[in-house]
Amino acid sequence: MCVFCAQLIRSVRRRGRYSARRGVEAANGVNSKVKNTSHIINSIVQDDPLEKALSVTTEMMTTRDIDRLFAQIVDTITSSFGFEGCDAFLLDKKTDEFRLVDTRGYEAEKSGEVLGIRTPRGNVVRDVGNSERLGRFTYLHKSGPDEDLSSYYGLMHPERASLPRENEDDWHELDVLYVTFEDQDGNLIGFLEPDSPTNGKLPSKSLVLNLEVFASLASIAVANAELVDELNQTIRNYRVLVDATAALQRPVDLNETLRMLTESLNELVSFDEIAVYLVDWERRILIPAFATGPYREEIMSDIGPISGLAGEVARTGKGEIVEDSWKDQRVEDIPGIEKVPNEIGQAMMCIPLMGKDGEVAGVIDIYREITDQFTQQEYDIAEPFATHTAVAMENFKLRDELKDNFESVRKAYEEMKNLDKAKDNLVNTISHELRTPLTTILGYLEMASEGLYGEVPPKLMEKFSAMLSSINRINSLVGKMLEMSRLQSKTINLDMNQVNLAMVTREVLDERKSEIHARKHHVQVLFGNELPVVMADRLRMHDVLETLIDNAIRYTREGGDVTVGADILAGKVHIWVRDTGIGISDEEKGKIFDKFFLADAGLTREDGRVGIGLFVSREIVRKHSGEMWLETKKGVGSTFHFTVPVGKAKRL
Repeated sequence: MCVFCAQLIRSVRRRGRYSARRGVEAANGVNSKVKNTSHIINSIVQDDPLEKALSVTTEMMTTRDIDRLFAQIVDTITSSFGFEGCDAFLLDKKTDEFRLVDTRGYEAEKSGEVLGIRTPRGNVVRDVGNSERLGRFTYLHKSGPDEDLSSYYGLMHPERASLPRENEDDWHELDVLYVTFEDQDGNLIGFLEPDSPTNGKLPSKSLVLNLEVFASLASIAVANAELVDELNQTIRNYRVLVDATAALQRPVDLNETLRMLTESLNELVSFDEIAVYLVDWERRILIPAFATGPYREEIMSDIGPISGLAGEVARTGKGEIVEDSWKDQRVEDIPGIEKVPNEIGQAMMCIPLMGKDGEVAGVIDIYREITDQFTQQEYDIAEPFATHTAVAMENFKLRDELKDNFESVRKAYEEMKNLDKAKDNLVNTISHELRTPLTTILGYLEMASEGLYGEVPPKLMEKFSAMLSSINRINSLVGKMLEMSRLQSKTINLDMNQVNLAMVTREVLDERKSEIHARKHHVQVLFGNELPVVMADRLRMHDVLETLIDNAIRYTREGGDVTVGADILAGKVHIWVRDTGIGISDEEKGKIFDKFFLADAGLTREDGRVGIGLFVSREIVRKHSGEMWLETKKGVGSTFHFTVPVGKAKRL
């Protein structure tokens, strides 16, 4: 297990877990209730758990409440996959920690104790990385004989903790199974810990496969729910910002305007006290304009020089986040407020009020309990309110100008709402309308084609084959769209290893044998296995070569020639793919690597392509510090080139 996560979670989870319901297993046998429960669960598992799990995915994909979604996920793990318990963790992006959001198997009292416990993301990533990888999303920490038992207190079956593993495939008390969730960019956003398999065995290949399919669907559902939550929060932020802007238009005095602004700010960034100071640069003094809290009168009387932290922020125009306002020597004492011995200070944010001319017009000081530190994200949210405050102080009487500003913000808000709606629709279309039903259809078709629902006649098998081919093609297209998105957002991660591009080239050609034979092409490879090994992402290099070779095969007339060559060019492995196909005109040559561009689109769109393969391929090559280019002549053919540096490529 995650040595931190396993120790922390198990230490709490296993204190008397199930003790009120099932008791502890006796040395000479198993409690009859446990036997009965195991029999029931095993019967469910044998009744195709994946099919039962898939039956709830539609509801999962439409769930936008993250708590309800995790309840569905954990229920499915414990009811359909043969585990007595399961914990679910979700990444808190604000603190960069994983938080326990749902659990099954505890008594009610224990559930209340453990829910909400946290572990740093770095610990989880490290410990998952040190575990045995069973699949794309599944990892196993298999305890060894030297496991530190002192780290595991209150185990479910303490009499088993020190016992050796009798058989290699037995589940041990200290084993841990991880099932991870990832967003569309491959980032870890959560994980499950299914616990105590009822058959007492380590996960079988079939169980791992079922968990993999379920985890991939659950990952999409979790990512969607988080995205919707973030979009809703963005809308709420904009609404508060718009309301604050509207407050500037109301015919009230400056103090009332500042009060409304600070109340709006408190909806997004909670605080206990706030103070607003004006800067009088001519007289070199700070003048309090607004304050809240028990020391309001003392703050409003605090007229003094431009000094201390407030003076530093006013002069530099750069805000500060202070962990302890009492220990920071730059935070000056306010006359009339005495510090109580041994009393801790407050967390503090000091934000400049930037005027329209770029000069600092004032400073905002925000305070709250030291146990609740301010974050950079909260500073970024509060900063626009500082700007609004500066506007209120500088332009309070210029209502016509402020009215125009409000109209601009209102339009921006409406545009943001439309954009948020478009994003939400896009996510729903890709995940719900495409990925989810395609995955479900693909799963059932594969099972049907393999005869799991009865013997398949030859003619029907042909139909199954055609349908599987079409679904896989759409899945491939969706995958390329997501790859393109990752490339554009610069969130792609390369899995760098030693790669022999000669072997990858031959693999791609072997996979295309049937198409080459059907088109009666003559294919020639001008190199053996002597190419230097490069550091690259093997799967993505495979995709690049597949795109270039596939294009050459498709767009070369029947009986044409396809040649693949390689050499060393300026310290880089240089590979080229030449065809005797239709070629590309000079007008279209410069656009060939653009997104969604297809040369002779009217002729080639019928093959189902959308024009992103070459764009993705070139960007992947560039991520490997290489380059891709084209030589072509209309009606004669094309040669696509790309290079990958010999030795260690730049990791991006």
